[in-house]
Amino acid sequence: MLILNINGPINAGKTTVSKLLVKSLPDASFIEVDDLLSDEEEDRLGLSMEDGWRERVDRLEQIIWQKKADNSCRFLIFAYPIVRKNYERWKSYEDGQTHFFNITLSPSLEKCLMNRGTRELTEWELSRIRQMYEEHCHDPDFSDLIIDNGDQTPEQTAQVVLDFLKKQSQ
Repeated sequence: MLILNINGPINAGKTTVSKLLVKSLPDASFIEVDDLLSDEEEDRLGLSMEDGWRERVDRLEQIIWQKKADNSCRFLIFAYPIVRKNYERWKSYEDGQTHFFNITLSPSLEKCLMNRGTRELTEWELSRIRQMYEEHCHDPDFSDLIIDNGDQTPEQTAQVVLDFLKKQSQ
């Protein structure tokens, strides 16, 4: 199994590119990590934003282990901004049959702050995007590939990822 995280700040195109990859890769599954815990459930459980992030990651890990155990897909793709600790966590899953790659989408801050596609950014999201750039979410030193996708279509970005994966399998 190949586990692939599409990393990057809010509005970088993670979900769009991930869904295109699922269409291009045989036997692929996509997990939208944000959907693993709704804001309403987070509030009901009394979780802070950081605790909510941890809960989503824990739920993702359960899904990864289940899919790995039942061998239900060849490619497991998820879209989530991660920190080094989680990169190392998922890198530790590697064995002779499982590989993990973290690919970061890195449009310029100016592009990320624009309403791209149909998405209308909230003030909170705009603030969070700025914070994510300050935290280097767009260029972490633990990424296997960083793509400046600011002037690419999502299809072009997905092709860059596919070309990278092809090189890794050679």
